[in-house]
Order: sequence, then structure tokens, then C-alpha cells
Amino acid sequence: MSDKQPIPIPAEQRWQDFRQVTLPVIVFLICIAGVMVLWLSSVSPSSVVGEARSENIILSSPRAGLLTKVSVGRFDTVKKGDPIASIDYSMDPNFADATVEWVRAQVDLLTLTIDPMQRARTALSYNQLRLDWLNERTSVAALKIELQNSEKEFQRIETLFEDTLVSESVYNKAMTDRDSYAVQVQQKTELVASIEQALREAQDNDPASQLDQEQIKRLDQGLSRVEELLNDIILLSPIDGEIGSISKQTGESVRPGETIATISSSQVKKIVGYVPQPIYLEPKVGMEVEIRTRRPTTSGLFSWLGVDRQVARAKVSKVSNRLEAVGSGVLRNRAAYKKVLPFTIDLVDLVDAEGEPIKLDIHPGELVDIHFLGAGE
Repeated sequence: MSDKQPIPIPAEQRWQDFRQVTLPVIVFLICIAGVMVLWLSSVSPSSVVGEARSENIILSSPRAGLLTKVSVGRFDTVKKGDPIASIDYSMDPNFADATVEWVRAQVDLLTLTIDPMQRARTALSYNQLRLDWLNERTSVAALKIELQNSEKEFQRIETLFEDTLVSESVYNKAMTDRDSYAVQVQQKTELVASIEQALREAQDNDPASQLDQEQIKRLDQGLSRVEELLNDIILLSPIDGEIGSISKQTGESVRPGETIATISSSQVKKIVGYVPQPIYLEPKVGMEVEIRTRRPTTSGLFSWLGVDRQVARAKVSKVSNRLEAVGSGVLRNRAAYKKVLPFTIDLVDLVDAEGEPIKLDIHPGELVDIHFLGAGE
């Protein structure tokens, strides 16, 4: 057995060895752990992607007509009740003519039911005046339709006349027809106004009248609808929002149900999330999730790490019972199509990690990452 003692190493030499050999390993391991924690907590891409959704309204025409005016442009901001477009429904001649003829037939039928002697004695009675008023209003409605048609025909012939494609006699006849209908409409309108004035002054003192007051009232309502048909119908915005697209322009014809414009609300009310296959964790109603935006809130040196992006906590409100196909615009792996399980998150009473209220700064259609709290993905 050797009695030699190991050469003592000075403390300075031990500290130098620690700094050159052991300390770099420890610092390297700490950096790896920090990067892993930062990646998992703030940067790691989630396999569950969500899409911000807002209220979207489609304005369409209930009947065929002519779009006389579009009051807005794309990306314009509108308030609830603002006019969007005006439509001339008198371009639907079948509907207008049929309704006018129906009202005229009903008025004639009621007129024939009056006893001749009773009619002679009460020629200026309230009911007879009201029937005469309905008759004249029906004539005015029919003449307005003819005036609009003659006006369109005159404009067409006027264009041809300017290009010397029709004779002057044809042009003068079209202008005379238009002016004739205009005069008739003016005269009939004045007659209707005078009868209406007489109605206000007349007294209904004949309770035994053979006319059905309720039926006359229904005829009046039917004729009022026809008269409204001759005026442009203005489509109003039902919500506050922004014009997303305009499918029709002024002067174009529209068919029933055809889209004229779309209005999108700027307020994001919910997020629709997509769990891709294979489904390792199926979302449940009430499950707590963490929503992470992809937009950095600052342009600092470490903004690309995602440490300053908005994070909010919410709960799953609804879960679909079937899978749906989504495209590459949503999926991270850029697959053409993939089956996913959609679920909904209502953006109500959002809070941050400390429980403080928060409002996400995102646009409708913007993608966010979703992490399920307390469960691995």
C-alpha cells in the first residue's frame, strides 16, 4: 500500500475547472428548459385552430324588379336603418296588372249589389263616394303602369331617333303617347283628391246600407298595396356593420331572392374551432380553453416569439355532432381538405390568466390558436 498523498488542488484551480467545464453544462441545460417552457406556453403551434366569426347579413330582392339606386359602396360603414338600395317593382307587370284587375273586379261586383233606387237616393252617400274613390284610385294605378311603360318606350325610341334609326313620325307618336298618359294620370289624380275631400265632408247616416264596410276596407288595403308597388322600395340595413360585397349595380334587373349586397358586423361574437383527425381530445360543453391570437401587439425585438400576443380564457359553448371538411386556409398542415370536428366558443366575459376582463383585438375571419387547459392535445 502506497503512502503517497494526492497532490492538493488549489481552490482557485477547482473554481476555474467548474467555470470552464461544469458551469457551461448547467447554463446550457437551464437554457434548454427555458426554451421548452416558453415554446410550450406561448409559441408552440396548436393543432386546434379557430376562426373569428361575426354576424353576416345578405340583402336580397323579394320580387323581380329594377335596381334604381345603390346608395353604398364596398367597405362602406353603415348603421342600422341606413338605406342600401332602391328597387322598382313595377317592372313586374304580371303581378301589378293582375292585382289591379282583381281590385277593379271586386269594386264592380260591390257596385252591382247596390239597389238602383237606393243608389239614386244616396248617390252622394259616404259608401258610394268611397266606392267611386276606390274606382278612381284603381284607374290611377293602372294609368301609372301604362305611363311608366310608355316612358321606357319613349326613351328607347328617342335613343334610336338620335341615331337616325327611326323616323320622326314614330318619335312624335311615342312622345304623344307618353304625354297623353301623363295628362290622364294628372287628371285622375286630381279627381281622386276631390273625391277624398268629399269623403271627409260627408256623413255616414245610413246604417242600413247594403255595402259591407269590412269588405270595402279590405279592398282599400289591397289597392294600397298596389299603389305601394308603383313606388320604389328602399332596402335598409338591419345591423351596424360594413358592406362586404355588392353583387348588383344601379340599372340592373334583379330576380326574386337574388343577392344585392352583404353586410358584415365588425364585432366578433364567437370563435369556431376545428379539432383535426385523429381526435386525441374531444371538446365538451363547458370545457375551459385558452385563445391565443397570432397578431403581435408590439413590434419589439422578441415579438416574433409570441410573448406579447393576446391570450384570453373562455369556455366551449357548443360542439357539433358530426365532422366537416375544411380547406387549406384553416389547417396548419396545408392539406387540401381534411375532416374536422367543429365547436363554438362565445366571446362573452373573456378573462386573462389573472381573471381580469379582456377584449380580443381580432377581425372577423382572423385565425387564432386554441389550447385546452388541463389537458394535452
